[in-house]
Amino acid sequence: MKYFYLLILALCSNLIHSQRINPEDVILVCSNQQIVGQTPQNTAYNNLYTSCSDIFSPLTSSLALFFVEIESGSTFTFTISPQGPVDYDFASWQNPDFNNLGLSDRGSQNDGVNTALYDIGLSLTETMLCEGPGVRPGTGAATVPGFVRYYDVQPGDGILIAINRWSPEDAGFTLSFGGDAVLNCDILGKTYEICDINHDKKEVFDLQPIKEEINNINNTFIIDFFESIDDARNVNATNILPSPYTVSVEDHIKKIYARFKRSNGLFVKTIEITLIANETPKVPDEALKDALCYQEVIAGKNVATFDLTKFETQLSEGHINPITFSYWEQVNGLPQQIANPTAFKTSGQPITIHMEINGKCPVETTLTLTVNDLGIEPTSFVYSEFCGIETETGIMYNLEQTIPILLQNKDKDPFKLQFFTSLQDAENENNEIVDPARYLLPYDQVQTLTVRISDDNSCFTYSEITLNAKPRFRIADQVNTDCTPFLLPSLPEGYTYYLKANAEGESLDQMAAPHLFYGPKTIYIHAKKEYDQPTLNVCTFEDSFTITTEGCIIPKGISPNGDGKNDYWDLTPYGVLNLKIFNRYGVEVYKKTGGYKNEWYGQSNGNTKLPSGTYWYYFEGLTGVYTGWIELIY
Repeated sequence: MKYFYLLILALCSNLIHSQRINPEDVILVCSNQQIVGQTPQNTAYNNLYTSCSDIFSPLTSSLALFFVEIESGSTFTFTISPQGPVDYDFASWQNPDFNNLGLSDRGSQNDGVNTALYDIGLSLTETMLCEGPGVRPGTGAATVPGFVRYYDVQPGDGILIAINRWSPEDAGFTLSFGGDAVLNCDILGKTYEICDINHDKKEVFDLQPIKEEINNINNTFIIDFFESIDDARNVNATNILPSPYTVSVEDHIKKIYARFKRSNGLFVKTIEITLIANETPKVPDEALKDALCYQEVIAGKNVATFDLTKFETQLSEGHINPITFSYWEQVNGLPQQIANPTAFKTSGQPITIHMEINGKCPVETTLTLTVNDLGIEPTSFVYSEFCGIETETGIMYNLEQTIPILLQNKDKDPFKLQFFTSLQDAENENNEIVDPARYLLPYDQVQTLTVRISDDNSCFTYSEITLNAKPRFRIADQVNTDCTPFLLPSLPEGYTYYLKANAEGESLDQMAAPHLFYGPKTIYIHAKKEYDQPTLNVCTFEDSFTITTEGCIIPKGISPNGDGKNDYWDLTPYGVLNLKIFNRYGVEVYKKTGGYKNEWYGQSNGNTKLPSGTYWYYFEGLTGVYTGWIELIY
């Protein structure tokens, strides 16, 4: 019966002293840091007992819970220093079972107000393990009231510290650590990051090195990984994550949880592990280049203003997350960030584009800036109307024939030429002439076209072409019926009369005496206007007309007596080329070859005066061969 009551008492004690601690209520402490200004908070824990407290004296529910893990060293102490005259108590557990927390193995519930000593904790000089409730010096207190024996520790040991406020008021406290133990920071969690440098949108994490890193130096813990914290806190959970473990870039941050167990299967703790698959900006396959035409000259250099951000859309394509860009140039051999990348003035240089996503995995690529000159001087010229084709309503020009002049005989391939009817349209690139090879300008209109010449480097210039759609000058065939000569009219500029086709032979000088012609006669009109562009305006125009003279009679005689009447034999209407005159005996007395100009006035070949009488003639003229008789009368 005695043993039965002892068993019942032990069971009741276990039930009374059993308490499950939620790890989320525990503050994890790292690197021997000093905790300053903490105050206990009201909690649901109302049955935490020290090993020397009675059943009626648990710690109050005004608690602050801390947990530390030993990384190295063999002794561990801590000191709780109230920031005012406040009575604090504590309890601590070495390698506690959070699911079934029993009596503490260290603790102090002494009366700090009565001792006027408010600091409490563990000391290297004390031997007592626990101070009971309300003890005073000389009545069960430690050598230094409030302090009990330190912990002997080894790597991997964990210490849970519960600090309890007994006084109704509070002032906060400072928690500091001593002994030679070094605290393990890994209990606060670890983060591992990999950059997706191959851009396959995922990264593979080998969990084994992580497991080795977070274990203690003696590797005494059994560590497994889980996707759920609940599973990680379950000592019996078996849905362990495989290694290697894949995290997608789209997920970016993946939290898993490491469960620590001792070799005897006892649960120790859970650590949150953060795996980050960082998306990495992709460097373009082809080098970035930008070229502009110079916009101004500064210090003798051609300078242009570039928008360095123009490639950001291209560089961002295919990425899940936004890229942060910064732009750098070399100044005196050192990198310097460009303050205004949307308006960067330069004469040409390489620029470094720095790219990163979420501040991670930076990469760099080079943007080469070039400032160009079009190399084409603007020009203005007239395109001859003779190079156009006459139509019913106007002259049709092939403007593409002017390209060699516009480009100053440079290769056409690097340039783009656009033809417009006004400078305003050219500047706005509106209303471009659709078919410059068939541009029709109505007759009698003069028009100046603007040609925009540009290249792929944003260089451009404007040139002008003047067109004058004058109708061709022509003369219809002429027929005179009263034996009057035809007077050649004056010609427009650029036109010339010729007696032979294709501008052969001598031209008829219009500034000389008026040109009178009897027919039949063919007159040629030849036209050419170079307009200071002889290589372009090589086009010519030629037309002809025929003069026909009717009603002419060969004079039957002359009377060269000096009275001014019929003194010369006038054969002008016949265009005599060769003339022969014979006396009545058939003897040639006068001869003229190579063109007769009405020179015969009755003289012989020897320039003697022939006697009056009847003479026979023979002449070859433009209108034919003529023979007959003429009277010479003085």
